[in-house]
Amino acid sequence: MNLLTSLGAAAGTMLALGACARGAWRINRRIVVIATAVQELTPNGGGSIKDTVNRTERTVQRTEEKVNETARELGELKERFDAHLAEHAHPAS
Repeated sequence: MNLLTSLGAAAGTMLALGACARGAWRINRRIVVIATAVQELTPNGGGSIKDTVNRTERTVQRTEEKVNETARELGELKERFDAHLAEHAHPAS
């Protein structure tokens, strides 16, 4: 009976170790997924999502500055044109 008890205990121990190993494997897989996501969200000199977002943000800011400058210039041109028209307006007959 001691042999069967020992074999049963050994089998139970192996099952418990297997369950622990499976749990550790699942935790390891999640850690790898999280680490990969963190790498994508960390600037790395060009290839990460964070780098792409930063480049896009800079491009949008430059475009906004150009649009604002163009709007200002158009406003100045309109004022000059309106002043020119006022100088050369003919009185109505």
